[in-house]
Amino acid sequence: MKGLEAILYHNGFAMAAVGVTIVFTALVSLSVIISQLHRVLFVWDNRKSYINKALRLFSAPKPHESEPVVKYFDNIYESARQFNLLIRATGEPFSLPELIGKAETRGIAHAHSTVSHLIAAGLIAADGRGYFRWNREAYEQLLRQEPK
Repeated sequence: MKGLEAILYHNGFAMAAVGVTIVFTALVSLSVIISQLHRVLFVWDNRKSYINKALRLFSAPKPHESEPVVKYFDNIYESARQFNLLIRATGEPFSLPELIGKAETRGIAHAHSTVSHLIAAGLIAADGRGYFRWNREAYEQLLRQEPK
C-alpha cells in the first residue's frame, strides 16, 4: 500500500486531526495565560497587602465572641411606657401575637419592631411556657436612665 490508501489504513487522518487539535488547544491556552499575565503579576506585586487583608479577616473577632450591640430607636422610653400600659390593661402572661395585634389596633406605630427592641432590652421576657411577661425591674431601671 502506498499513498492515501496507507494513510487511511493506519488512521492517518484521525491522528492528524488529533495532533492539530492538541496544538490548537495548547496555543489557545498559552494565549489566555499571556493575556491574563498582567493580573497575576499585579497580585504578585501586591501580595503583602493581600496577605495582611486575609490575616485581618481571619483574626477579626467572631460575632458570637463579642457582646452584641443593640441599637435602639430614639423613643424607646415612650415605647416602653406605651407597652407597659398596654400589658397592664391586658394582663400577664401574654402571647406576642396578641400583644402586637392589640398594639396595632390601638395605633402604636411599628409594633413588630418595637416589641423586638423591647425583648432585646430585656423588658419583655419569656416565661418558659410559650408566653411572655413584662420585666418590671428592667422597666424601672430604664426609667431611671431616661435623659431628662
